Amino acid sequence: MEILKENERAIIIDLQGSATLNQYLLVHGITIGTVFSMNYSPSYAGLINLTVGGKMISLRSRDFITLEWIRI
Repeated sequence: MEILKENERAIIIDLQGSATLNQYLLVHGITIGTVFSMNYSPSYAGLINLTVGGKMISLRSRDFITLEWIRI
C-alpha cells in the first residue's frame, strides 16, 4: 500500500469499497474528485488521518486502501 507523507495532498479518483463504506465516506464528504491531505498517523494505531474540507477524519487502514487516489 502506497502512503502519502504528512501534509501531502491527493485527489480521489475511484472508490472500491462496499456500498456501506462508500455511503459512510459520502456522508463525510469523501467521493470521487475530493481533495484531501494526509495528517500524522502513528503506525501502531491502525488508522489513517486525513483532512477533508477543513475537518479531520480517521479511517481504518483497511478502509483507506479501498480509495484510489493520485498525488497533486
